[in-house]
Amino acid sequence: MKKFISSLLIFTSFAFAKYEIIENDYIYTIKIDDTSFEQLYVDLKSEIEFNSFVVVHELDLAKSTKEIAEYLDKQAVLNKGKNILICKSSFTLQMHEENIENITYCPLNISVYSDKNHRYISFRKYHKLRNNDKIADDINMKLKKILLDSLN
Repeated sequence: MKKFISSLLIFTSFAFAKYEIIENDYIYTIKIDDTSFEQLYVDLKSEIEFNSFVVVHELDLAKSTKEIAEYLDKQAVLNKGKNILICKSSFTLQMHEENIENITYCPLNISVYSDKNHRYISFRKYHKLRNNDKIADDINMKLKKILLDSLN
């Protein structure tokens, strides 16, 4: 019954959603047109903290790529853009318990960015490092939940 109700809630939230999900084997992206970059950024950071993740570092990629584009007489692609590196010690421990090589996943990375027309939030999907690893699926589900919940 719980699964049915959860599925129904997810379905109805997508039915009225003002965003588009773009997903393939490598990336999960949500394109949003009706929310400002600043609002997406604040809501995303709030959701990260609500889920007990710590922001380890932020990279302002729009600023750095704009500077190099100007130097090379090119147009910048991003208007605004940040990579937010996050960590949660208990989750990281689970990752390492499964496979010590999962250290390469730390910290996890979520991006929020905009071009001339749209705003986006996304993450690069994590993949199994060994055939029996399960944590990559958990990582992807947690990051997907953070992104979707930040839009509500």
